[in-house]
Amino acid sequence: MALKNVIEKQSHQKERDCQVQLLLLSSVSNSYQFLLPDDTWFLGCQITREQIDAGALDDFDLIMVVDTSAMRQLEGIAKYLLRQSQTADSSQKLIIIDHHLSGDLTGDCSLTNTSACAAGEIVYNLFQQAGWPLDENSAAALFVAVGTDTGWFRFENTSSRTFQIAGELIRCGAQPDQLYQQVYQNDPPEKLKLLALTLQTLQLYARDRLAVIEITKDMLSNCGAKHTHIENIVNEPHQIGSVIAVLLFVEQEDGTTRVSLRSKSLVDVNEIARQFGGGGHARAAGVTLSDPIPQAREKLINAVTTTLD
Repeated sequence: MALKNVIEKQSHQKERDCQVQLLLLSSVSNSYQFLLPDDTWFLGCQITREQIDAGALDDFDLIMVVDTSAMRQLEGIAKYLLRQSQTADSSQKLIIIDHHLSGDLTGDCSLTNTSACAAGEIVYNLFQQAGWPLDENSAAALFVAVGTDTGWFRFENTSSRTFQIAGELIRCGAQPDQLYQQVYQNDPPEKLKLLALTLQTLQLYARDRLAVIEITKDMLSNCGAKHTHIENIVNEPHQIGSVIAVLLFVEQEDGTTRVSLRSKSLVDVNEIARQFGGGGHARAAGVTLSDPIPQAREKLINAVTTTLD
């Protein structure tokens, strides 16, 4: 997962303290709630888009956007960031920390490394270079960031550096077994019901090398599942030996379709997603289409099968 779209508020007090406020632009699975401070803001709850547009963030000295540099993924704050970047007398600074291939957001400082396995690796390096100590909670959060973005150290973005960082985080107090159980073995029954329904939609294309699954609003309603329960379902068809690429189509409330793309090899899903305005990594990407699922399926299946042929 790695926690997306983070904003940090830094205001210097008389004692020169640093106050930090975490804002998430979307809901988070219960599996990750243990990582969040009690005072975490969620867009639409503790703060609204209207409040942001009206200047609720103007007193923030520093904004940090983590794990994305794409304006399309910053809905709810993108307009504010654009306005601030065009305000000549603004003292507010913007720092971007990201490891994705595609992005159009620029800041006063950009810590971008597309070869990093996760944004967590960049943050870890920042801690090391700055000489900041890592306590047990920070180590746990960074271990989850690195672990989830590498498929718990299974994906091809896993390197010797990844394991070196993981070892250091364990030394600082991260407990891999407990973190794995919390993230991957902590699902409610509704998620398993949703997985069962989703696998019933499985269809194979391109000589069984492309797997396609879908989730509709009715499926979510019928099993009492939430959108946060969809996470990682896209990886399930990869258990089929012949499958190289997977497409998961998810019907959104407004009738649009969110598509998650994954591949083991051969198919650069980032390039395919970018054809439709999305992006991500070579092996994991996403895009939202204005079309309903049937039309979205046709477009993406054609694009992937063309690559596989």
